[in-house]
Amino acid sequence: MYKKILFILVIVTSLSASNYDDFFREYQKNNFTRACKIGKKIYSHNERDEKLLSVIGKACLKADYISTVGTIQSRLRTTKEARVNSVIFSTVVLQKRLIYQFMYDGTDISTLALPVFDHPLSHTFVAIRDKDYKVTSTSPKTIEFDVGDEHYKVYIDKNDSGRIVIEVKDKNNKITTHRYL
Repeated sequence: MYKKILFILVIVTSLSASNYDDFFREYQKNNFTRACKIGKKIYSHNERDEKLLSVIGKACLKADYISTVGTIQSRLRTTKEARVNSVIFSTVVLQKRLIYQFMYDGTDISTLALPVFDHPLSHTFVAIRDKDYKVTSTSPKTIEFDVGDEHYKVYIDKNDSGRIVIEVKDKNNKITTHRYL
């Protein structure tokens, strides 16, 4: 009986170690989508390891897995660094919700002051808050604005469950698309 339990523990521990290695390898290669997916697997076994949760949250933020970031932010509270990351994560989640309200309901967010970060949701929030955008379509609602050398196009994709889509075109005309539900 004890041998079976010990065998199971060894297998589970080696699988977890493999997931950690895979996570950090993907993170270091800037493959944030894959790192986030692996991180979601190891998250439930490490809910108290705030350093690991912060790194998983950063990977998921860069991969646009905003709902995962929202889940992680509530666990970050015991260290200064963890609290800073929690504020970043929760702010981006709130900015996403406010952009939804604006795009769907026309909610005025011009009086709101939130921290801003180098993230497409933050750039979009600032443009809407500061009314620094141009409406290019009303059905579906589409807005456009510029941030530095980048051109942003934000719209509701009625064909994709009503997701908010942010297309960012850089100075070389390369378009990066971000989709949020």
